[in-house]
Amino acid sequence: MDDLDGVGDSYDLDGLNKKSRRQDAAGKPRNALAAIEREILAEIASQSGRYGDRLEALLGELATLRHTLEHAIAHRRQDGVGHTEAWQTLNDGIAQYNRLRAQAQQVQHYLIIHREAMGFWNHDDVFRFYPIPAAFTPLPPDHTLRPPEPP
Repeated sequence: MDDLDGVGDSYDLDGLNKKSRRQDAAGKPRNALAAIEREILAEIASQSGRYGDRLEALLGELATLRHTLEHAIAHRRQDGVGHTEAWQTLNDGIAQYNRLRAQAQQVQHYLIIHREAMGFWNHDDVFRFYPIPAAFTPLPPDHTLRPPEPP
């Protein structure tokens, strides 16, 4: 116990405090760096959560719009050839769906980038929890619901 110089029944508290301050000063850069790293990772994780929330909202919008479009297409299929305005409205809905889908793909990409920044390299969970549905093909201009002819 070199730090405690016993003088009678008392100890050299000044010497002990000085040594303690030296140890704290030596450890501060490491502690400060670790605190900054934790703060950065916490912010990255928080942003990843926001991307996950945004992706979930977009997928909900896509599911609702897809259901509406499928119902409208099935209704038009029963009616056969319809009014040009009705077909244009369907194609407008399909274009909106495909734009939302592109946004969902972009947000999913950002989520993956943030996961990689945190050290996660396997993204199977992202694709499993946030599946992006297929795009819709716009309806042909002749207002029929037959498959497009091969080129």
